[in-house]
Amino acid sequence: MPEEKKANDMDLDFFDIDVDLDNPFAGDIKKDSKSPVIPEKEPEITLPSLDEVPGFEEVEHTPQRRSSKDFNPDMDALLMTAQSPMILEGMKYYTQGNFSSQTMPVYLEALKGIALYIKILDRNPANFNKLQKLIDADSDCKEVETIAFNLFKMIHGRHPENDQEKLVSFERFEQLFKEAASKASISNSMKLLKKYLLMSGSIDELKVRDLFKRGNTDLKADINNLAQHLQLGLDLMKKGRHEIAKGLKGRDLNIYVIKASYLLYLFYSLAGNENLADHYARLHNNYKKYFIIRE
Repeated sequence: MPEEKKANDMDLDFFDIDVDLDNPFAGDIKKDSKSPVIPEKEPEITLPSLDEVPGFEEVEHTPQRRSSKDFNPDMDALLMTAQSPMILEGMKYYTQGNFSSQTMPVYLEALKGIALYIKILDRNPANFNKLQKLIDADSDCKEVETIAFNLFKMIHGRHPENDQEKLVSFERFEQLFKEAASKASISNSMKLLKKYLLMSGSIDELKVRDLFKRGNTDLKADINNLAQHLQLGLDLMKKGRHEIAKGLKGRDLNIYVIKASYLLYLFYSLAGNENLADHYARLHNNYKKYFIIRE
């Protein structure tokens, strides 16, 4: 038996195919014996400039500001349902008379939530009315609306009857949280004041003098904070709504005024500002002598 021929990639005789290697695609494409025809060069076309085109004007595109039409009730609904629980959380602390420094973030979030209700009502009352079904169905939103309308009723003896009166209701609610945030802010300033107190409760004058000589930046920042919050506290006391710690009837705020005014007097005396030093000295003496508390 003759020996079988083994396949070898380099052995062209193994491929039993009749192929014209000079023209492997001869069966598909036939060569044209005629010489190729070279097309004539097309004449060049000159395009007119933009200025020569009739009716052409450059249009300047300016970004359009968003209007109330760009907002839809669905987005407003999403925001309202997200913020309403924070409003109720702030209201819980308010009714408890809790204005400690820890409540500050809660009151600020509650303010954002009330501002959202006001914005919707003021921007597009029709959207607010479209959201009424959501408000009625969502317990948190409904409670927020009820509180706002009851605040209006406390003043006018009835619930709001139109969009403008609804807006007034939420603005009154906003004012309530602004006052709460102010009290919480003063509480935070009270904590700051403790840095400069001795165990006896008096101002640590040696520490203050030393920090002043060294030009301590924290002392300067704290003085600015105390001056701002001292005035805020005085404004609350004039309004008669100055109870920060429940049951103290303003005694805590009064003590804050006495100690903060003395620290400010000391600082401005060291700084050579006689006018401010005298101002805070009078304030300190008045509140220390009479311990002013408005019921």
